[in-house]
Amino acid sequence: MPVSRQLLKPVKLSFIVLTFLVGLVLDLVPWGPGMRQMLPDSIALLLLYWCMNQPSHVGVGWAFWLGLTLDLADGNTFGQHSLAYVASCYLVLSRHRQLAMFPLWQQAIYIAPLLLLNQAIMVAVRLVTGAPFPGWSYFVGPLIGMLAWPLLSYLLQIPQRKEKPAEL
Repeated sequence: MPVSRQLLKPVKLSFIVLTFLVGLVLDLVPWGPGMRQMLPDSIALLLLYWCMNQPSHVGVGWAFWLGLTLDLADGNTFGQHSLAYVASCYLVLSRHRQLAMFPLWQQAIYIAPLLLLNQAIMVAVRLVTGAPFPGWSYFVGPLIGMLAWPLLSYLLQIPQRKEKPAEL
């Protein structure tokens, strides 16, 4: 059964760019160490959503450049976000037609391991470069991202929804 029986308007590229700007702001706000680990990676969630729903607009190139931007802005090891985002976006793009037909809760089950993969790649890169292990609480954010997936999908589809004609 499809996620929605309602037809959606085409998405504007300016809306996609706006969502990524909001995601960058959310990822760069200094939440504090405890709160930051509890929040999901906003850019990763948005990339996965747009790769699944608009693969002709957002793809691996977006993942690479957004990852580099986040690494530069956050002062992380150069390329760790790019590597993680490109890997997860590739996995979504290889199955985007099937995933778009799943209900939101099944999509969330598919998204959770991808978000965990993102975190695992970033931890592996940090460990290779000599940083200490951040702790197991670092992996709580992807689980919260899985729970936020249906709400995120609903919110991002609001501008695309067509008004229903009045019933006769």
